[in-house]
Amino acid sequence: MQAAVSSVSLVRSPTGESRPAGAASTHVTLVADSLDGKPNPGSSARITHLEQKNAPAELPKGMEMPLGLLRFEAAQATGHSSEKFSLYVDPALGVNGYWLRDSTGTWVNLASSPYGGKMALEGGQLRLDFEISDGGQFDADGKANGVITAPGAAAQMPLSIVGQATDLAHGSYWF
Repeated sequence: MQAAVSSVSLVRSPTGESRPAGAASTHVTLVADSLDGKPNPGSSARITHLEQKNAPAELPKGMEMPLGLLRFEAAQATGHSSEKFSLYVDPALGVNGYWLRDSTGTWVNLASSPYGGKMALEGGQLRLDFEISDGGQFDADGKANGVITAPGAAAQMPLSIVGQATDLAHGSYWF
């Protein structure tokens, strides 16, 4: 057992916390103080909590959360002001990132290069790599206290406006 690694079985449903009858399950694995998906040897980082919650009722148009929200808490490695995480999920879920709300309420993909993250296929699993600063805008408790709390989602969101329908009336212009 490694304190920096947690693996759980979740319901494949955006209402995972509600555990809908007949919903299939899948496993996810979260790694703290991650070095390309592997725990940093000798690290003091610990995942103290990992649970599935229902997806928020109001999501941006086109966003899909096949597992709902994943809420976790992690005690940081000694001397770190931020922590690197890797989340392993089934690629059949069709997700394209690990999404959290920023301080303005906008969903952002922390597993994208603008946020220092990345995605990779490894051992038949999709690995979502991301980093969260203790007390930063993606740490839900907002305190630099050595514990990161993050309610985010392995989700799919269209990455461009191409193919997105407008809500404008026929004959109107959309820029």
